[in-house]
Amino acid sequence: MKIAVPLRQRRLLALCAASAALHLALLELVARHGGGAPSAMRPSGAELRLRLVPPLPSTQAPSARTAAGPPAPAQAAPPMTRGVASRPASNAPLRPPAPPAAALPVAAASPDTAVSPPGPTAGPALVQMPGRYHVRFPGSAVLTYTQLVQRPGTPPTSAGPARIDWHTDGRTYRLDIDGVTGRMHSEGDGGDAGIVPRRYVEQRGADTLVTEFDGNDGRVLFRAGGGEAPGAIGIQDAASLLLQLAGIGFGEPDQVADRIDVVVADSAATAIVRFQVMDDEDVETGVGRIAARRLSQVVAPGQPRLEVWLAPARDWLPVQLRVSRPDGSVVTQTLSGIEGAPAAP
Repeated sequence: MKIAVPLRQRRLLALCAASAALHLALLELVARHGGGAPSAMRPSGAELRLRLVPPLPSTQAPSARTAAGPPAPAQAAPPMTRGVASRPASNAPLRPPAPPAAALPVAAASPDTAVSPPGPTAGPALVQMPGRYHVRFPGSAVLTYTQLVQRPGTPPTSAGPARIDWHTDGRTYRLDIDGVTGRMHSEGDGGDAGIVPRRYVEQRGADTLVTEFDGNDGRVLFRAGGGEAPGAIGIQDAASLLLQLAGIGFGEPDQVADRIDVVVADSAATAIVRFQVMDDEDVETGVGRIAARRLSQVVAPGQPRLEVWLAPARDWLPVQLRVSRPDGSVVTQTLSGIEGAPAAP
């Protein structure tokens, strides 16, 4: 009885027989030239037997793509872990993290840029002025003033007396002001940048508004509104600003030229206050004519403007102040008496 062998199986059988014969010939060749071990593995006349495995039920072999299945999707990169920094290379110095954009310092305004008086800033960043001015404390003095109010279309009228009490021992200070700039109190220390306020109090009607300067954390705390702002080297409050200007002139007169920029905090916010230095003028005061240098605040339209006359012969203390308001009214505060500061030559 003859068994019909498919053509495909006959080809496979012939290929296996040829492969076996080739391997036997190679083993015999190795045994003749390199030793008898390979021949010993197969006794002479041994019968070669092959076992055929039944074919797959399907008449066609699956293609390589089908057998391998669909291509595996690319493995996604593992997510980055927040808060875990990569290890720096050996001997590479650690770099501090960059400050957030909101905390980066802002550039000072150009000379033609109007700067409003102390008020809300665009962001928490402030211009830094390390070592820009050499400041020397003026000696303790009590200055009294008269005030005149000029409104459009009316003659000047008296607005009563004004006063500046400045007391210092060279290391600490206490300052009280009552006049065209309001009723204010400031106290603090002295430092490399001049006056270093610690506490500022503004009396606004029946309200007492307190601002504190935290030197350890570099923050300005507005106690009335509960907010805060970053500090800055040379920052002043609205009261100490006047004596800081005097200290700049007293420390080095050549500094009072062109313009002066100071960071100022009031009872609610901080701002950069700029003064344009004007010409020298003689001021008629209650103690005689005094030569003074006029500083005019640069402000945006519709904002009140402060002008200050500093007297070089009186430790650069202010002998006259003037506030021009948007309604056209002008209040002028002129020196009437002084105690403690040197007399004019």
